[in-house]
Amino acid sequence: MLGFHRRTRSLIPVKDLGKYDQVAANEEEEDVELDMDDSDTLVDEVSAATDKARQRQLILIYVVFLAEAIMASSLQPQLQMLISDSEFCANLSTSYLRSILDCAYAFGGTTGLFWGYLADRMGRRQVTLMGLWTMFVCCMSMGFATDLASCTLFRYFAGFASSTVVVTSLTMIGDVSRDFEERAQNVAFLPLIASFGSIGPLIQGMVSESLHSSGAVWEKFPILGSQLACGSLVLSIAVTATIMLQETLPMDTSSSMNRMDQDCEKAAFLSENDSDAPRIAVIDFVRPEPITINQFMQVPSFLVLLASFSLLALHAATFDVVLPHLGHQSSQEGGMGLPCQWLGLTVLVVKGVAGITIKHVIPTAIEKFGLLKLYRSTSLLFPTIYIITPLLALAAASACTNGFVALTSAIGLLAKHVLTGGATVLVALLVLNTTPDAYSAGTVVGIMQIANLFEALAVAVSGVSFYLSDGLSVSTANLALWTCLALFGSCGAALAYFVRERPSVERDFPSEVLCWETCFDADAEKSDFDT
Repeated sequence: MLGFHRRTRSLIPVKDLGKYDQVAANEEEEDVELDMDDSDTLVDEVSAATDKARQRQLILIYVVFLAEAIMASSLQPQLQMLISDSEFCANLSTSYLRSILDCAYAFGGTTGLFWGYLADRMGRRQVTLMGLWTMFVCCMSMGFATDLASCTLFRYFAGFASSTVVVTSLTMIGDVSRDFEERAQNVAFLPLIASFGSIGPLIQGMVSESLHSSGAVWEKFPILGSQLACGSLVLSIAVTATIMLQETLPMDTSSSMNRMDQDCEKAAFLSENDSDAPRIAVIDFVRPEPITINQFMQVPSFLVLLASFSLLALHAATFDVVLPHLGHQSSQEGGMGLPCQWLGLTVLVVKGVAGITIKHVIPTAIEKFGLLKLYRSTSLLFPTIYIITPLLALAAASACTNGFVALTSAIGLLAKHVLTGGATVLVALLVLNTTPDAYSAGTVVGIMQIANLFEALAVAVSGVSFYLSDGLSVSTANLALWTCLALFGSCGAALAYFVRERPSVERDFPSEVLCWETCFDADAEKSDFDT
């Protein structure tokens, strides 16, 4: 975010300065040294206190983001209710059913466009708290879903509520970060936080097993116990945020003017000595009007970034949707050769390792190679992963044991998650570079949630595969899925070369959009002319 500074000057003539400072030279030097020591100590104390407050808020923002990760991963108990254990990895019908629920969640996430707009006008804290408490209500209500229609409806409202946290978390990280390097460090931690969200299904599973035969209520509503566990976690986070979360959006100085924000010398210079003259106060108006959604949608560089991220969301979501099918299929038939009973644990471990890798590698790589070059290289690696992974599994199956095939596929799965998480971090940093100030950051982050529409299109890919699976062999269907993934990844890589690191004036933003003002407020009795 852009910082603001103020130039100060004295209205006392230089030739008259000697009249106001008649001290000995040695005494003056001693006073200057004492003043410098005192001021340095005070600055250090204030800086240390500010850093501690910033770190506390950053940790709290991560905890709030964890609530969304728990909500997103709460899909697993619903699938286990709708699908028997014997069919969980059996065929493409499971992937199709999962894609329907993911599609509903993604469609709900598109409302982040509205929440980002509110975050720039109401403040981050209010929008975040609204989202957290709505997520708690969704968790509790979802426990009463018993069929596909009700599960889909509640998943939509879950995505609607959690989109607030997605938007405000990233925006608040941009607010509390002092510079680009610190912002890259803070944003790179989000994929690891998202992997921690898997504790939700684990706790849900433990609660569900303990309540499985406890009474008729739990038999009538099979996922009520697991959703109570999810709701309890979200409730604890909501209560903590309500008590401790502070507003990160700078306050509007035009509505609540602080005396320290007034330039007294300018006011004295512009005011007259006559007591009957108007009293003039100078206010440095440092809060411009937020850039509107329509103005952002007219920025060419932002539209290219949005299109690139949409393609990334499409092929990444498609891979996640069809993974339960592709993962356990034999490598001879185009699958990855991962045993079904180990697939969930493998994905959990891979996400954790990928999050740790992103946290340590991405900030260093950005500093060494640059943000834009790294994003383009990452986009180019996606189609390579989608092509090499099945080929390596097939080659390993023909030459080695099944254990080596599973290891090879797990490495490919790790590479995919590292690329997906890393690309998401890079896009987040590019998005935060798009806005010139903090007062439009929520709007631009909210607009990026349009990419959820393309993520929802993963249901179309899995649906077509499910429709054609009866007439095609398993190997042909798997080959078609890998081909679609490689095609989407190639289109995203080609579009990434048109992405720019930051917009420019006139070519992207009109000059009248980017303006800062200094206004003069005259407070006086009404004149005869006014009356």
